[in-house]
Amino acid sequence: MDLSQTTIEREASLEGIGLHTGNRSKLTFRPAPANAGIRFFRTDLPGTPMIPARLHFVVTTVRGTNLGLGEAKVHTVEHVLSALTGVGIDNADVLVSANEPPIMDGSSLPFAQALLKAGLRRYPDEPKRWLRLPGEISYQDGKAKYRAVPSEHFEIKATLLHDHPLIPRMSLEIRCEETAYLSEIAPARTFCFEHEVEFLKSQGLAQGGSLDNAIVIGRDRYHTNSGGLRYQDELVRHKILDLIGDLSLMGRPIFKMRIEAECLGHAHNVEFAKRLDAAASRMRRTAKTVEA
Repeated sequence: MDLSQTTIEREASLEGIGLHTGNRSKLTFRPAPANAGIRFFRTDLPGTPMIPARLHFVVTTVRGTNLGLGEAKVHTVEHVLSALTGVGIDNADVLVSANEPPIMDGSSLPFAQALLKAGLRRYPDEPKRWLRLPGEISYQDGKAKYRAVPSEHFEIKATLLHDHPLIPRMSLEIRCEETAYLSEIAPARTFCFEHEVEFLKSQGLAQGGSLDNAIVIGRDRYHTNSGGLRYQDELVRHKILDLIGDLSLMGRPIFKMRIEAECLGHAHNVEFAKRLDAAASRMRRTAKTVEA
């Protein structure tokens, strides 16, 4: 594994509509300097304001992870962030022409493919800033349970529990290396329940949702496009996709831990990430004190 920081070699763009806003949107990945991390830019607003993809800038987690700084906001960033992390990009600027990236097919695969086509550029003199844990970190809220322990690999075991007859329990364990991410996680699409659709739309959400970019879980069957399900356990795979995107808001590569999680959701993902980030920060401060 190369231990130097990365960005992309050249720009890459995608266009489509936002899942929740329904707004037309163009997203452009652009190379960024070492140690810049991931930064969103609203190109449709005066001055092209920048929003760092960091935990401090999460404003809401309702049906997606939304970032904001001042009046500038970007909704539903998790699929974009998941793709960046999944293919190993440390630094990139993400230019968006509206308040939400295009949803594409509801997965992170189109973003990952665009990044790979753009190529990888390494900063050989800038080492990756690993996030290391001092020990076990756990978080629980109601049915949601998260646990992370130090590891030399990035591994996730996720379990989706629900009282719906089609998904009483769905579990998957995977080592999230680039090849596995691209083949096993990135193609998994977002989903919702059929009984939620009208309520979501009444709340101004899912305005761009359709079977072209989401799976709808009916009472006794899945509603999909003509291609059907991509995996029998596509739902839990998408939960892993979202988790990777939300954890990337810690601002460091996250390939040094094993995570076990049940009943995942964006709000819980972000709260867990805050605990991981705080523990890692305490560890770094302690190490600096010892060195001094």
